Amino acid sequence: MKAQPGKTIAALVLNEKDDVAVLVRPVAEGELVTVGGARGNFMLCAKTATPLGHKLALHTLPAGSDVRKYGEVIGRLRADVAAGEHVHVHNLVSLRAH
Repeated sequence: MKAQPGKTIAALVLNEKDDVAVLVRPVAEGELVTVGGARGNFMLCAKTATPLGHKLALHTLPAGSDVRKYGEVIGRLRADVAAGEHVHVHNLVSLRAH
């Protein structure tokens, strides 16, 4: 959905290959979020209340999918995720070496 003129950006896409946008402020469940960044500006409906700095899925992703942020794979989903849903440790397993 296209962004509405005059709306403040609430989430950023860091790389055009990303599957998630990073929130620059907390959002409420059902809120229409203005997303900006590497894919231009558009609107996304937040499926859940999500805190500042966390991620929202840009599109539907099935369980087992790799998730990209910064254009790089950051983890693998352990559950299906809908567009606008919170992506974090409750549904994403990190693939970073510890």
